[in-house]
Amino acid sequence: MSLKSFFNRFLSSRTAASHDSTDSSSTSDHSNTANSANSSSPVMGEMGMEKLKAVIDEVTSSFPLFEKAGFHVEEVQVEIGMTPKLMPRFKQVKEVSVSEQEALLQQAGEKKLVKFMLISLFKSSKMKNLINDPKLDFHGIEIDLTAVPSVRSIFRSAKNCDNVVRLDSHDHH
Repeated sequence: MSLKSFFNRFLSSRTAASHDSTDSSSTSDHSNTANSANSSSPVMGEMGMEKLKAVIDEVTSSFPLFEKAGFHVEEVQVEIGMTPKLMPRFKQVKEVSVSEQEALLQQAGEKKLVKFMLISLFKSSKMKNLINDPKLDFHGIEIDLTAVPSVRSIFRSAKNCDNVVRLDSHDHH
């Protein structure tokens, strides 16, 4: 299953769950109207806000699990628009063994989004050796939670690298 279809199914299941918890006799006509209005509206409506709030709640309630997995939450950005987006940024503060990773995935239980995020963090943390440059350090991992989720590894200029010379960059006389 692609990440896009996973995320779309996740959002659909959240919407269905929120509708099941409301009184269908008083809201069914209103929600049908809201759905049709939101599908063509360029501005995010109530349904989009409900989905985004559900995703935010699930992610933020899982912060302790991410900490156990060795990842500190540095920041969370929320983007509102045609396609809402939640962008948590993590910094790896410790490495955990494969058996600990498996146990943490078990602790996530039925939270598919949290499992996706944990797996993404574990895989992305292995990318710190992707760029072998003495002037760049692996800084963190950012996950874009949207209809088409993506994960990015962030590399930043290393501190105190002014005197670092790249081996292939100096002039040969």
